[in-house]
Amino acid sequence: MKRAEGPIKNCCPICGGRQSILILLPLLLFLLCLSGQAYPQTFKVVEKEFLWLSSNFTKTDSKQASKGEKGLLPLSSFSFRNHFDSHGTPPPFHFLLPLTAGPSPLAEIKDGYLLFRKTGKKISLSRSVVPSYATRVPPYLLPIPRRDRVLVVYPYYVYQDRENRYVTEIYSDQGALLSTFDNLPTHASLHHPDLLISPEKSGCCDSLKWSIRFYNLEKGSVAEYSCPEGFCGDLLFTKLGDRGPFFIALEIVGKAGEIGASMQTNFYIVEEDGTLSATGKTIYLVREPNVNRRRLDSLSPYAISNLISMDLLPGKDSWIIHFDVRGQRTALKLVSASSDIAPAVVYLLSKYGTESRGKASLKIGDHFLGVPPLFGMARPGPLTFVISFEDGHEENIRIDAKSDLVHVIMF
Repeated sequence: MKRAEGPIKNCCPICGGRQSILILLPLLLFLLCLSGQAYPQTFKVVEKEFLWLSSNFTKTDSKQASKGEKGLLPLSSFSFRNHFDSHGTPPPFHFLLPLTAGPSPLAEIKDGYLLFRKTGKKISLSRSVVPSYATRVPPYLLPIPRRDRVLVVYPYYVYQDRENRYVTEIYSDQGALLSTFDNLPTHASLHHPDLLISPEKSGCCDSLKWSIRFYNLEKGSVAEYSCPEGFCGDLLFTKLGDRGPFFIALEIVGKAGEIGASMQTNFYIVEEDGTLSATGKTIYLVREPNVNRRRLDSLSPYAISNLISMDLLPGKDSWIIHFDVRGQRTALKLVSASSDIAPAVVYLLSKYGTESRGKASLKIGDHFLGVPPLFGMARPGPLTFVISFEDGHEENIRIDAKSDLVHVIMF
């Protein structure tokens, strides 16, 4: 099956032509785009297969084993799903230091106050740091490797919520409030005292969500890499060597039994201080009814299950990511962080009970899309789908298409 590839164009179709045409006729093309004489491709219907790569990814040869493969397990072995299937437990994060509640040499909790030993400053722990509708749990101290910081954790829970929630406050050793986070750091970096990390799994099954957070204590900032609840696939979070950067691969998976499935794989390289060094995204869609997860993995060339290894290229801003797809090696070259806005994946499905109106057809403006069920990729932003039924009834459905989401539209 031949796979279509390419971007969702940001202008009219003629503007996506060859570079030579753009050089020879820039003014003509500019006028055509502005005049609207060609319909902009805001939505691409997938008929068989389609593959999209962010512009900082380049396909390259991978005929030989990389340096990172010698004597080592493939990176996919450390993914959550692979480790859980093999061992019945989540993967251990040996490259992180777990944080546990305990006493701090800088402060103590006493009689409802946080007391700082260095200055004698007292801060009441009865302040309203958690929502008024929540049930509070007694706060506790969380010791960390950095010796001049105090972390106070306020756990709470909301009725019918499946999991506890947290507010974390970070103080200086003298009692100055430096930062407040609406979540809980669970680990520390082994080599960078200013960096706390939280690999978090919340929900289950249809509500599963992965979140990897990096807390920089010096900057008071937090960066989060996550997938949308209910559409999370596999997750890989590891470290590339003892003093190398962190590597995250996250999957966003959508599926509709009557039409096919989609898999978006986001790759992130995060330096030891928590700064983002490089990121790239791939999106694969296949029109195949009732496709299961194993089949989708085998078809999607850049699924986490196909990931073998990574190599740093000279210059420290380029990486080669190696894959093995059904015994065939392939590789992507990743350069720096992507500035692309990834297309949104959209499924257009019929509701039960609309058969009495007759066959439906869809269009955007005057652009005919086809007969549902349909799916494809949309340029992010406002979209209006016009649904026309054989009985003459017509409906408009408006959505705000967003990157890194799976939109399922029922009509």
